[in-house]
Amino acid sequence: MNENKVLLKIDGLIKAKFVSRPNRYLSIVELNGQLIEVHVHDPGRLKELLYEGNVCLIKFVPSVHRKTSWDMIAAQKDGAFVMVHSGYHRYIAEAILKDSMVNPFGQFESMKAEAKHGKSRIDFLAKATGDERPIWVEVKGCSLSVGGVAMFPDAPTVRGTRHLEELMAISESGDRAGVLILVLSESKVFVPKKDTDPKFYKTFYEAIDKGVEIVPVQIEFFESGVVKYGGILPIKEV
Repeated sequence: MNENKVLLKIDGLIKAKFVSRPNRYLSIVELNGQLIEVHVHDPGRLKELLYEGNVCLIKFVPSVHRKTSWDMIAAQKDGAFVMVHSGYHRYIAEAILKDSMVNPFGQFESMKAEAKHGKSRIDFLAKATGDERPIWVEVKGCSLSVGGVAMFPDAPTVRGTRHLEELMAISESGDRAGVLILVLSESKVFVPKKDTDPKFYKTFYEAIDKGVEIVPVQIEFFESGVVKYGGILPIKEV
């Protein structure tokens, strides 16, 4: 279903060599023989992507309000590139949800970002054609994949579990609730990572049982900065 559809284009990408990651949000890379500091906009561990000597793609984003003038955008894996900048997740998700040909939740008549629900904010609130119920959609990015199996999270996520619990409550109230998982590394199937966060794992399958529509979609990233839709992935049953 419309695989290879272009969702986004990120310009100005430059190849560099990853050196180290002093903390969660800062990395050091080598560019033209010089060491420069690069912001990592992803709190995940990313150990299979950000390691010494690996090729990465960075972007120059100067600002007086920032400590660094560069962003880490993607890192190489098995000859391809995997996005490691969660700041783009919303734009990728928005492109999917606005296109009825690839939106897994149906055609949307209207959509609002960062919608307030109780004391929380959900990434998107939308109205689907032919359905009186509103649908609340949360977006998650998944970069970890081993042997074709995409796994989330790669670090314990209290926030992720809370989001699932909130979506279960929404579903039980009569509204629709969904999770759009952006699978950023080439995969064939998705599974929640039990050994990393057992509570998230348990809550994930509880959410499905209670009507939360969880949909992993393959996202393809190219060295040119083009981001493409790669289709829906199945969820591994337990």
